[in-house]
Amino acid sequence: MIFSGPERQAPKTVLETEPSHLARYRFASEFIKSKDLVLDVPCGSGYGSNLISAKAQKVVGVDNNFGAIQHAKEFFHANNTEFLIADMESLMDFFSEDLKFDVIVSFEGIEHIKRQDFFLSQVRKLLKTDGYFVISTPRKPHGSIFHTREFSLEEFYQILSRDFIVEKMFGQIYTDIFDMDKRPENPHFYKKFNFIAICKPKSE
Repeated sequence: MIFSGPERQAPKTVLETEPSHLARYRFASEFIKSKDLVLDVPCGSGYGSNLISAKAQKVVGVDNNFGAIQHAKEFFHANNTEFLIADMESLMDFFSEDLKFDVIVSFEGIEHIKRQDFFLSQVRKLLKTDGYFVISTPRKPHGSIFHTREFSLEEFYQILSRDFIVEKMFGQIYTDIFDMDKRPENPHFYKKFNFIAICKPKSE
């Protein structure tokens, strides 16, 4: 492990990764086509970017941790991956509005930042009009001291709905990911429960 930080992993192969994390990326890959340009933010140590690169034309992984990006470049580089040191709260400082992604994935990141609304508005600007935004967050209360704000299901819908149409909400219990409309589990019955939203951008 060449870096440290709160709630970070540094596996050297995809198969060494926490299974629940891999499950989210495998789920997201269902929305990726071979021609797609994909943004993974925050990408952490790069294992997820590497996994979904098998489905995409190119994956750009972004994280603000230098060690994480160095780890990603060392262990998870592929011919169609690029890893950048950048802050997820300042994406427009690194990407032009002329650049549009087909799919943007953001797993377990929004609860760590302060400008959550601003982050989502930047994602909308960088996403194609017919693109997919796949985002996850742990249900409130999670209890991590590193979280700036956690979300109930209703609060997650509310903040996403300002910039996106939430097409579907999924629940995740360990590696089990399911449609919450078809299986309305109570998130508070489980020690760990994550929400995964599938979103389309609202028009300007």
